[in-house]
Amino acid sequence: MANASPPHPGPGKACLSLPAAVSAGDLDAAATCFARDGCLITPDATAIHGRESIRRVLAQMIVRRTEIEVELSTAVGAGEVALIHQRWRIHSGEQGDGRLEQIADAVMILRQVEGSWKLSIAAPWGYRQAYG
Repeated sequence: MANASPPHPGPGKACLSLPAAVSAGDLDAAATCFARDGCLITPDATAIHGRESIRRVLAQMIVRRTEIEVELSTAVGAGEVALIHQRWRIHSGEQGDGRLEQIADAVMILRQVEGSWKLSIAAPWGYRQAYG
């Protein structure tokens, strides 16, 4: 009897991988959450394209000791595409007085790439905040 491979997690579970990887300081895992041609929208509305460029932004977050707690997560899928909304509590910096905390309404679009859900577009600090 052949062993069946476990099913890939759905988009709701897959989108939890990015905040978990950043919080754990795992740059490789964080970067591979994105499709190769993915896009990350920064807090100042800069669109960063491509996994390797996104990796540099994620590295900066990890250096700042960013921790992300997902307080709310909803997902709506249609075929091979899913729209995700999450509420993130983001902590950055060293423990103590210099630690920054912010609440963000993350918006993400995932798509199935070779059987796995990957981020196509991620606006972790929210779409409205980025584009007014």
